[in-house]
Amino acid sequence: MQAEVKAIVEQSLKKAREHDSRRNAGQAYAYYTAVVELSPENRSKVEKEFTDVLCEWGLQLEQNNRIRDVIKCYEHSLEHYPKNPRMLNNFAAHLLRNAEPIKAIQYLKRALEADPSFLPAERNLQNAFSMAVDRWHFPMLNDRHRNHAFDKAIRKKIALGYDSVLDIGTGTGLLSLYARDAGAAEIYACESSPVMSEIAGKVFAKNNADEIKLIPKMSTDLKIPEDIPHRVQLVITETFDAGLFGEFVVPTLIDAHKRLLSDSGVVIPSNATLYVAAIECEYIRFRSSVKFQKPNHFGPLNFENISVLPDEPYYDTENLQNVKICHITEPRGILDVNFNDSTEILSFSVDGLKNRITTECRYDGTIDGLVAWFKLHLDEEITIDSSQGKSCWQLAVFPSIPRYCQKGDKISISAEMSAGKLKCSYSSNKLVNKVEECVFHLPKEVITFLNDREYISSLTQAASIANEEIESVLDTSPFPIFGLALMKSNPNCRVLYYQSEDLMLCSFIEKVFDDNEIKGEIRFLNDFCEIDAVVDRIFVHNFDINGELTDWGQESYHDFFSCFLSPRGSLLPGKIHLMGQLVFSEDLPKMISVKNSNVQRFCSSVSTSDSEKTSDEENSYESTPTFSDKSPSYKLAEFINEYKINQVFDLNSSLYQHEAISEVKTLMEMDETQIKEHLITFGKFDKSKKLPNALIVWYKIQFSENNVCETRRNDSFMNHMAVVLPDEIKKSIQRDGEVKIKILQFYLNFTI
Repeated sequence: MQAEVKAIVEQSLKKAREHDSRRNAGQAYAYYTAVVELSPENRSKVEKEFTDVLCEWGLQLEQNNRIRDVIKCYEHSLEHYPKNPRMLNNFAAHLLRNAEPIKAIQYLKRALEADPSFLPAERNLQNAFSMAVDRWHFPMLNDRHRNHAFDKAIRKKIALGYDSVLDIGTGTGLLSLYARDAGAAEIYACESSPVMSEIAGKVFAKNNADEIKLIPKMSTDLKIPEDIPHRVQLVITETFDAGLFGEFVVPTLIDAHKRLLSDSGVVIPSNATLYVAAIECEYIRFRSSVKFQKPNHFGPLNFENISVLPDEPYYDTENLQNVKICHITEPRGILDVNFNDSTEILSFSVDGLKNRITTECRYDGTIDGLVAWFKLHLDEEITIDSSQGKSCWQLAVFPSIPRYCQKGDKISISAEMSAGKLKCSYSSNKLVNKVEECVFHLPKEVITFLNDREYISSLTQAASIANEEIESVLDTSPFPIFGLALMKSNPNCRVLYYQSEDLMLCSFIEKVFDDNEIKGEIRFLNDFCEIDAVVDRIFVHNFDINGELTDWGQESYHDFFSCFLSPRGSLLPGKIHLMGQLVFSEDLPKMISVKNSNVQRFCSSVSTSDSEKTSDEENSYESTPTFSDKSPSYKLAEFINEYKINQVFDLNSSLYQHEAISEVKTLMEMDETQIKEHLITFGKFDKSKKLPNALIVWYKIQFSENNVCETRRNDSFMNHMAVVLPDEIKKSIQRDGEVKIKILQFYLNFTI
């Protein structure tokens, strides 16, 4: 019997390797499975082969929308290799791509337990935390003024007898805790997110809030008397995004008025006013549109009468606190909504124009678009202004093609609802182009790429020095500036390969190609494997707009693209260095973790006489909260901080307060073939001054010795990242210790 099993195992292993060599991953996986099941003693010998095939087969299954089969294969394989970090990580990656972050977190933690230095699992764990708990929860909970304002408004209403409360979208449960300690008789808190509902349950238990009934449902699914015994007198909700309506507060409150709120009940906030202004802002211009007015940095190429706008039909959100922004028009209120008037709320549930105002330009300038913000009136006296100071809300930005205007020009600004979201636009008979333009709506990464003059200049410079023997080029950037510039300046270059499935982008490239009278042809690819000949020059743009290098998974991108290179061919860029600088920042730590001190109640109690006060000290959002030993001490941070991350991606550090504490250091040269450790010494710091609490990290891209471009710039095509340092760094400095940063590199992944 043993001989028969041995023969089957040997034959299965042979078949597995044959199918693997032919790229038949499914058949190879089946035969490898037979080997590991029938021959436990051979599992360690074939573990790498088995894992390679499983990962390849899993990708093929996912591409064919067979995610259930992916799950079955990985779960079965992990029975044999329960501590294989790569297997655990890749399974988690499938789960993340299919929006199952909680399940993915379990496998990623197992992967890091098996191998703490397996960096792909650590990076995916950060992604999983971000997917499980939206990052806006952290700055929101750290916004003491917001918390203070809601606390005051809740106390005032409950003091007036509105003491049965429904907290819609409770999140961590903070507003429900405020209601409890304000004396509410009944409190119901609903939350549809399973993760946030679990966090709220832990928060209530830790704060001895058993009287708060937590219901893990959307408010629109609540039923009386199954979930709550009767209609409530007070509905509290803070479900607002930068565009006010984006978190579906309108249908939520329509339903609440209809089924959940008593006829004499009230809503906090009571109403809101939306403000809008036309702006001139270079930062917005470079990220929201491309108008090719000064094309010198495009080398030999010209883009006459072409403009580019984002393909996102709604708005972007930006923190513009530290950005130069000029209001071309006076800020004006354009919408008012009374959350206590069900008829008025209902009008905002219907798509279409809601208001139009006419205003005039205050000076000569360029209109780059509109910005909108709101004042949230919690009651008759307490207001939160989302445009002020350190508000957790950013501004809603509605970009447009930059238009010149003159002082006194009148423009019409419209606000409408579209698919439940706000949409603002402007028009004017005077603000038209003298020459008719061709407008293309393209992804944001194309816009930021085309607006990065320094990077584009580096690319066109690299293209201009290409020798005459080049006949073909492959360009993998968001827009093939390098390839087009090379073809126009080098008549021997006849073919440009470019991968894209975006039809609008392909049309844009073809127009530039035709307008510049470039000889040769563009071959658009769905897959790089469609390349049918060797290529003389390949530009590999493996940068993600959020500040990372593209993860190629199992495959080396150098090895992959080298397969297409001619003997005399070469890859660009030549080198990529990781750069870093230590900084002190009050803003960055608030983006990744919550402090309990920021969620505590305002110390004074509210009596009837208190609620009648109208002084700035008592009712202004801007008043500074003060606390006393009599205030309850809420314990909340530890539960949401289970999902904190230490690396902030998609960061433009110029938008946030920070102060350089060290010189700029080269941290390492990126090498996708290496797994190694780097140790960088930043030296000692004066402990009597500000100490570093974060490391800003970006890339230096080198095309040649004298052609170098760094990505930490206001007009960079990509953002960068920051690593928030642990408190132990500060303690080390206070002990007169040196600051040393250890970087673990796993191919193109790294952790600090």
